[in-house]
Amino acid sequence: MRSEFRGLAEELMGEVDPVMAEPVRFSFMKDGMLDTGREQRAIEAVLRIGGGKETSAAGSQTRSWRTRISAQRGELHVDRIAYPDLVVHVGDRVQATERSGKPWFEVLGVDDRHMTRLVVQLGEV
Repeated sequence: MRSEFRGLAEELMGEVDPVMAEPVRFSFMKDGMLDTGREQRAIEAVLRIGGGKETSAAGSQTRSWRTRISAQRGELHVDRIAYPDLVVHVGDRVQATERSGKPWFEVLGVDDRHMTRLVVQLGEV
């Protein structure tokens, strides 16, 4: 028997995902090369990209640095019920196939501790 919380979470996902999810494509990597043992996969998931916070190479926002890094960070929230067999590893790549320029992201981390979501931390390539 499922918990009341899980039931509510699934109901909420059923309302959010049809509106917020978008097509993305996974390219699975191994040692920096395309992993031929894992086939590329297209799914729909909720992709949220941050504001591209600018920071110095030392990690602070001091203005005395001449070199600055701007990077788009984001998260991909995957419905674990719809894609129960999806396995994602650090270093895999994700492409937002319907966004302008079809940007690519690298998987920086994977949080599989959520009951209803697989949360994939991304950095723009």
